[in-house]
Amino acid sequence: MSPSQRAPVVLGSVQVQPVFSRRLIAAVVIFGIGMALLVAVATTLGLWAGRQEAISGAEAVTRNLARSLTESVERSINSVDVTLASVAELASEQGLAGPRPDLGAAVVQRLTFIPYLRQILVVRVDGAVLFDSAGQADGRTLDVAALLAEHARLPRPLVVGVPIDGRFIGGGGRASGLKSIPVSRAIRAADGSVLGLVIGALNPEYFIASFQGIEAESGAHTHLWRFDGLMLAGAGGGNDVHQEIGRDNPLFTRHLKDSEMGTFTGPGGDGVTWITSYRTTLSWPLVISVGISLDTALQSWRHSVETIAWPVATVTLIVLGLTAAMAIVLRNRGRDEARLRLSDMVLSNVSNGVTIADAGARDLPLIYVNPAFERITGYSAQTALGQNARFLHEFDPTQEGLDDIRAALAEGEPVSVVLRNQRADGTFFWNQLSLSPVRGAQGVVTHWVGVQRDITQQEEARAALAKAYDDVAHYSEDLERFSFVLAHHLQEPARQMRLQAQVLLQRIEDIPESGAQQPAELIINAAKRLVEMLRDVQAYLAIERQPVAGGTASSESALAAAVNRFVNVEVVGPVEVARGMLPRVGVPQKYLDDLFEILIENAVRFRHGERPLRLSVGAQSHVDGWLFRVEDNGIGIDSSYHERVFVALERLHSGTSYAGTGIGLAIARKIVEAAGGRIWVESDGTSGSTFCFTLPMPPSGVV
Repeated sequence: MSPSQRAPVVLGSVQVQPVFSRRLIAAVVIFGIGMALLVAVATTLGLWAGRQEAISGAEAVTRNLARSLTESVERSINSVDVTLASVAELASEQGLAGPRPDLGAAVVQRLTFIPYLRQILVVRVDGAVLFDSAGQADGRTLDVAALLAEHARLPRPLVVGVPIDGRFIGGGGRASGLKSIPVSRAIRAADGSVLGLVIGALNPEYFIASFQGIEAESGAHTHLWRFDGLMLAGAGGGNDVHQEIGRDNPLFTRHLKDSEMGTFTGPGGDGVTWITSYRTTLSWPLVISVGISLDTALQSWRHSVETIAWPVATVTLIVLGLTAAMAIVLRNRGRDEARLRLSDMVLSNVSNGVTIADAGARDLPLIYVNPAFERITGYSAQTALGQNARFLHEFDPTQEGLDDIRAALAEGEPVSVVLRNQRADGTFFWNQLSLSPVRGAQGVVTHWVGVQRDITQQEEARAALAKAYDDVAHYSEDLERFSFVLAHHLQEPARQMRLQAQVLLQRIEDIPESGAQQPAELIINAAKRLVEMLRDVQAYLAIERQPVAGGTASSESALAAAVNRFVNVEVVGPVEVARGMLPRVGVPQKYLDDLFEILIENAVRFRHGERPLRLSVGAQSHVDGWLFRVEDNGIGIDSSYHERVFVALERLHSGTSYAGTGIGLAIARKIVEAAGGRIWVESDGTSGSTFCFTLPMPPSGVV
């Protein structure tokens, strides 16, 4: 049977019989997975038990360290409290109101036995320093309001303050990188009122050195906190990463509210999971926390996991791989059948028409069409199958796009075109056709897949939109032409109005009592302004009617002409004109002259009444050609009007204050933009304005 006589194959109609039953495939898979799971579960349980043992060991280490450190810190603080209490008693006996107490020998003796207590001060409630063992604040005044507030707030004799920078309390200098922890005890009168404070400066390095030794030995991070979450000393010293996150630490946000001692595992506010044990001192609002990161605690356990996991994982993967290979072999045929049915279901439900042509058969006959193709074209599958798809456009074999299809078929490349096709009922429609080759294992094209989309409505809408654009362009051109002619013809009536008003004014000069002189002058001025406005409108519209790009112009000549025309020293007063580089540009000379005249006239018109006019004009090379800057020291332009000044007929001042039609800068903008550049203004609103604009360079070879 020849290929043309072979019955077409419809996807989804091919019957596929699995070689093996699903029960056999399921049994093989279950057995293989079960063996792999058995090995994996046994190994996992053993490793999990080892992990829990490592965590329990780390918890025991942190608890023991926290207990011993808490006792040590409490003994240290007790010694400081006893020392400060004795100094407070001596100071109270000698009195705080009279001469400074003589405490030197007694304090030195006490400091000898407490090396971590750097300094002792005696301060009255008014801040006067009566005694300073370090001599840093002796005779000065300290701000003790915060410490007094702490004593009033906390019903404890000894108050631990906020760490401060420096080795000592008081004095102007601060030792770089050093801190002190202030502790204070109140000196009270018989009635309980506070007469002064005994303040001690604890050296946090005493605690830090102990903490760092513990960290080096066990890897545990140790910190001393106030009960409110303020860190007093940590193993990291002044750069401890927990310095700023104490109050956000779960130790203070949750655990201390439940118990004054304990152990927990969780994030420590720095993104690291810690095993932390904490204890509070019995007599002081202090907390000791000892933490070992979970990574450190599990380090040796992870080494064991790596040693055991690889062999177990290898065995498990081998079992799973053999199981998967056998299952794949057994279910390939069933999967192929499912894919065929799924493909047929998808192709039958898509909204676009889909065709498949056999590239191995003569004349590329269609072997598949989906229901959407039948709905779009009106041809049934029985009619279309076995034919070449050209029957849809054979009424016009020369239309655009068919050559692209022929070239794509010859080269084996995908292509997308828009064709005018004919339905079975004879009506026409626009078809967006995409052809894609399907290649076999050897890279040879075996089939062509075509996707048809009916875009008749889009094409009709596009044609209507194009016609509407043409109509708008035509109407716009007519309106512009009419506006130009109207502006031209209205100038003559305006001139006649002015002329006749001047004649009328001459005739009534001898009759002053008539009161007609003022209306006549107003008519003359209005007619003059109308003539100027019509002239500027005509110039504004003329830019659209004549080309601006091309040509070569001298900016130096344009500036000279504008200055000669508008800078009248007798009227304006002394004028300073600073000229920078003035290059030649790629626009007609007339438009460059008009542009400079508008900007120079604008600078003269809006000059400042209290300072001589100063102009600065120059250019520099720019990515868009030349960048010009025309700068003046006039009245300036407020930033809210930097865009409005370029709008036609937009005036920022009344006609009585400053003359003009409000079209000049709009013309300037139109000239610059028509030449392919842009223009803008820079001004602070008081000290003048700078108009910046870009223009193209002249053609190459033109100087």
